Amino acid sequence: MLLFRLLWTVARLLSGAHSLQTGRGREPGRRAPVRVRRDWDDYRIGTVRWSDLGNPRWDMVSGGTQTRTPEPFVHGYVMCDRVRGDIAHSCIHGPGPHNIKVCIVEKDNSRQVWDYLMKIVGSKPPKAISITGSRR
Repeated sequence: MLLFRLLWTVARLLSGAHSLQTGRGREPGRRAPVRVRRDWDDYRIGTVRWSDLGNPRWDMVSGGTQTRTPEPFVHGYVMCDRVRGDIAHSCIHGPGPHNIKVCIVEKDNSRQVWDYLMKIVGSKPPKAISITGSRR
């Protein structure tokens, strides 16, 4: 049985169906959990699948109340009905689902999720410069 598993893994590696890439910067699976908040400092945290998260980028304005953050945070978009858990969104302003802006905080997420996000969004911009490039 062990020999079969070894041969099967080698065959998958040779066919490209199995990646040797491990560790930092490896893409999370489609179902990998990403923990999100509406605001960077909100205690309410929800979970979405990696595949449901869209358009991640550095930003200094949160979703919902459009509050300015003290420094750049990674934000993305997700349909509100895809969030599991308690986040600050009620659908009170109209029938859902809505595409909502969420904040992704490093301390809430796995190293794999965070490292891959950093490959997508790049390094954190300086605090004194807004995302559009103009000084505050």
